Amino acid sequence: MNDLGCPRVDDAASYVLRAMPDGEWELFEAHLGQCSFCADKVAELRFVGDALLSGVPQLTAPPPIRDRVMAIVRAESELLLAAGHGADRPPEPVAPRRRFSLLALRPLPAVGLASIALALGIGGGVLLTSGGDGGLTPRTVVAQVGAPGASAQVRVTAGGAKLVVAGMPAPDEGRVYEVWLDHGGGRTPEPTDALFNVSRDGHATVAVPGDLSGVKAVLVTDEPLGGSRIPTRKPVISATLS
Repeated sequence: MNDLGCPRVDDAASYVLRAMPDGEWELFEAHLGQCSFCADKVAELRFVGDALLSGVPQLTAPPPIRDRVMAIVRAESELLLAAGHGADRPPEPVAPRRRFSLLALRPLPAVGLASIALALGIGGGVLLTSGGDGGLTPRTVVAQVGAPGASAQVRVTAGGAKLVVAGMPAPDEGRVYEVWLDHGGGRTPEPTDALFNVSRDGHATVAVPGDLSGVKAVLVTDEPLGGSRIPTRKPVISATLS
């Protein structure tokens, strides 16, 4: 514990924005079940975000502006996480004779990051996390999930894509979840070798294989053990990429 009530309270804004590195979001979600202070902070940030979004007319920023701003937000978030919980505190007074240094620049406080993202009116299931120099833009796509209380997202980065699920029920005995790539145009989704089950608490992180260029959606179906060449059931997870 510290003067803020919990040393992890600075992570609340990144959790609400789903801007945490791979694996950190799930760990902080588990932490919320044990820490009422952080849980209250998350509820407060969500309330403030809802109030901001409902109190002003909603406008959509042009994609180029949104991409640039969110690239800055993501970079500042990573700097803050790397610098530690005290990174957003005021720096020590600098003597007049000291030369200006870039080290004096500090990342934005976590609450400031939340305000920027909320002001952009980000919604509709897609959160842009940074700009790319080519190919697919790094981003996190929140998927539609058929299971009540479950959630899933596809995190696209320069190094590939990952499917992260939480609260997902395990498939029936003798069955497994299979990942598919949907190219649209009425074509049958392309099967992958990504077969997975979930942990006891319904979590799983799965690498999405293949080239996602031209892929319209990442799908998950419940298939027999060993997988199928064509889907035998309707998707239980659907993440629209374009």
